[in-house]
Amino acid sequence: MKTDAVKRALELRDSLIKDGKILVVDFSDTLQGKDTSKVVDLMPNLATGEYVFRAKVNIKHIDPIAAGTYGVDYSDVSKMTDADIEDLVKRQEFDFPLWYKYEDGFEMKKVLDYNLPFIVQLAGCNFHDGSETGGCWYCFVDNKSNNGMPGPGKTYLDPEDAVDSMLSAAEDIKKIYKEKGADLDMKVFRFSGGEPTIALDWLLAVWRCIEKDGLDFVGQLDSNLSTAPVVERFERKGFYEPNILRKLADYPIKVLTALKGTDYYSLCSNVQSNTTMEIQKRSIKNFLNAGFDIYPQMYNPNPATLRSFLEDMDAIIGNFSMRIHIGPLKVYGPNSQRLRLEAESRGLSSKDFVRTHKEEWDSNYAQSCEIMDSYLRERYGVGYKDSVRSDVPLVLNFK
Repeated sequence: MKTDAVKRALELRDSLIKDGKILVVDFSDTLQGKDTSKVVDLMPNLATGEYVFRAKVNIKHIDPIAAGTYGVDYSDVSKMTDADIEDLVKRQEFDFPLWYKYEDGFEMKKVLDYNLPFIVQLAGCNFHDGSETGGCWYCFVDNKSNNGMPGPGKTYLDPEDAVDSMLSAAEDIKKIYKEKGADLDMKVFRFSGGEPTIALDWLLAVWRCIEKDGLDFVGQLDSNLSTAPVVERFERKGFYEPNILRKLADYPIKVLTALKGTDYYSLCSNVQSNTTMEIQKRSIKNFLNAGFDIYPQMYNPNPATLRSFLEDMDAIIGNFSMRIHIGPLKVYGPNSQRLRLEAESRGLSSKDFVRTHKEEWDSNYAQSCEIMDSYLRERYGVGYKDSVRSDVPLVLNFK
């Protein structure tokens, strides 16, 4: 494997944090920026003019601009019943808006407010070794955006500047959607990466700014579930305040816990890094023990070991499998480039190499969805995606 995930996270801390600021991606000249700015333009840091925010339309069918851009059927939620909205949303690949179903102020008719998050990305991932082909094979982030090194395409971001910039962007975007007859008030601040658990102190500073200003935001934190030892060490070393996860869990932040494998081989193979299933479990337990509401998103599971993985996790955390969504993997600019460069380094046809990986991802996805549905019906009497994830209570059986 190319890198040790824990050691790499410890190394990245030095380059990703500077005087209370974090190194983030400037999306201006990235493949990811081009892929994700088709609906809403990239958004700048007001203090510097660098484009450090992007937005992702999670469910295109309920977004009047995205539906037209991507040529999908548009469903106007203002004309739908709450039950119909919920049923539509829960069956999508990204059901993120319904994560906030029980947060103060959430209304099903206002689901658009939770469908288009502000996203800032920490510019370093501990699965990435800094090379052109490092990190998860299917990662949608440019290699240079994940290598953790300051330079072109990166900039340092202050917590207060982040909040001020989001407020300004929200007003501009509200006007754009109003012209389309939609009332949209962006609510979600998503801290992604890279691996954002390497900079939880910055995230806590942001949420203290949000709280101080009395702003009506909710949050999402992404994690690749490889950093439990890192977070614990940073607390011991004083980089993090004691009990930092518990302090963050006091805010309305949901955690996307990215399951990268269903066994040791599939995990390490997917992420091109040395990590373990035990660290993955430990990271999940730490989030739950802190009081977070977590949402497991699974990527490229191994169909041969998926069922045993579900049984194992359900024995540790009651109802865990009912919280899992499997994410379909698509070929975008960054992962296509990563695969092409790898093929060239091996003297292989880049076209065939990309096609072979895409076929494998599609096959694993299709098989795994069938396995999930069969398992859930047998164990819980409910089909895959027949329930709303936020309605499913999680019970940690073993701490």
